Amino acid sequence: MSWGLSIEEAVKFHGHPGPWLLIGYRAGSIARSKLRPRDIHDLYCIVKVPNKVPYSCSIDGVQASACCTLGKGNIVTENGEDFEFVFVNRASGDVLRLRLRKSVVVKLQSFKSLEEAFNYVMGLGDWELFELS
Repeated sequence: MSWGLSIEEAVKFHGHPGPWLLIGYRAGSIARSKLRPRDIHDLYCIVKVPNKVPYSCSIDGVQASACCTLGKGNIVTENGEDFEFVFVNRASGDVLRLRLRKSVVVKLQSFKSLEEAFNYVMGLGDWELFELS
């Protein structure tokens, strides 16, 4: 079954191509690939990021790629400084914890434009972006 939005659709949903949107999108994509949910209700996500823009934009990315949505109640957010995405496949019980690498957070603070920051994140491999926590 194909579900979830493309990155282009996620950008349209969110309103602009931001790096934090892409970070959440990539986390959700990895979770779908690794945890292999069978339907849109299997995945549950806890997003632990600072509760302020731009970091909270990652929540939209998770919703777009993993279909963990506020409406279905299969995503919750916690105010946290570790930039962690915890995914649970409720059918299998498998858990995936992804933590954004601190070096990525530092690098993102150096960009002058959203486009530069978005392209930087786009160019990183999954394990250059995240570590398992």
